Amino acid sequence: MFKKGMLIFILVISAWTGGQGELGAESRDDSRRLSNAALDRSQLLSRKQSLIDLRRRAQQLAQTSAEGASYVSIIPYVTQENNTRTNVGLNNFARSSVAKGLNPTASVLIALLDPQGNLTGSGTFEVASNQLRQIDNIIPALGANIGTGWLLIFSDVPLTAWASVIFNSTNDPSIELAVADQISKPQAFVESQGTPSNPLMIQSSVKTDRFQSSLIVVNIGDGNGNLTIKIYDNNGNLIRTKNSAIQSEAMYIDHDVRNQDVGTFGQIVIEVSDPTPNDDTAPRIVANSIVKSADNTGAFFPAYALPQPSSRAVAGVWSGTMTGPQINAQVLIEMFQERDMIYGFFTITGGAFPTTDSTFVLSGQIINNRYLFDLQDAFDTDLTFISLRLFGETLTGSRMDGDFIYFDEKDRRDVGRFSISRTGPIYE
Repeated sequence: MFKKGMLIFILVISAWTGGQGELGAESRDDSRRLSNAALDRSQLLSRKQSLIDLRRRAQQLAQTSAEGASYVSIIPYVTQENNTRTNVGLNNFARSSVAKGLNPTASVLIALLDPQGNLTGSGTFEVASNQLRQIDNIIPALGANIGTGWLLIFSDVPLTAWASVIFNSTNDPSIELAVADQISKPQAFVESQGTPSNPLMIQSSVKTDRFQSSLIVVNIGDGNGNLTIKIYDNNGNLIRTKNSAIQSEAMYIDHDVRNQDVGTFGQIVIEVSDPTPNDDTAPRIVANSIVKSADNTGAFFPAYALPQPSSRAVAGVWSGTMTGPQINAQVLIEMFQERDMIYGFFTITGGAFPTTDSTFVLSGQIINNRYLFDLQDAFDTDLTFISLRLFGETLTGSRMDGDFIYFDEKDRRDVGRFSISRTGPIYE
């Protein structure tokens, strides 16, 4: 049964990564798409290798033989400058591990990098299942004496992490949550990280006589980048643009990002570009901001990952047709959208379609104004393994046209075209 299912999966992948013939390849620049996909894979593999190399250096610095890691988290900002200190917490929520069994203890290696991207400290820690391990004054605890830096946290079981930046004069903490590294996550589903394809946004920042905002950006990628920082007022007007180069694994720090725009507040958009886009390295950024009062109290604003600037809002109810040699059906799709992610329901409302079920859960993503959809339901009512993909090539007005491909383990298959139009909102 599942041998056929595996064959179905392979055929679908090969068809959508450049298969010729009936999928409308004549209307697409397949060679360019394949080249871009190969470069993306090369950059991901390069980034993975850079993490392996950095972990090995951190392990040598810590003079330890810590176990290998499969989980990586990032804390973008730790400091002991300006009468502050930073504590870090590690929470091991893992209850079972293939490698370590039930209630596994996490072996954690923490690497501290300075604003120039130099490895300056490291340490190893054990965290039992369900334990909170708190490390006070993290910078000296890792054997370093720098003022400010950022953390890479390697673990052999999944965990969460956080940092508390404390103003010593008031003992007021500002809590910062770690960001999981998302090196191989599909671009549309990446959260809290920015790439040359998608910017980041700090949702609010301020400069008054009582409050000011900082901006911290870390290039966690293995390639250098160029930052463009766009500062807006609360009405959405762009009032200032700042530019800066940022080296791989280095930081951009501005403790008073609106110092030239007193009396303003609003969002900040952070873009990063790749000065060498055709090599196998690429910048990748995380960011946050501390809003601090004159009384030395404060709070973090983590960066929010924005969609690709060219992406369109497509949420709503869509209906239309699927036409192929075997399938000739009327369909209704409810699309829910979050940034470049698509979720929803796919329903056959009439005509000929191979499955017993008529409604399925759908997911998808927007990639350079193309729309890729997959059924999330792997089985029909009779437990037949099924696979359906739709690729929306063009969106003209409120109409989307593209290709579909269907396979199942009963050797039913079809390749054809679909055309759907937006008919209204979801909640009406």
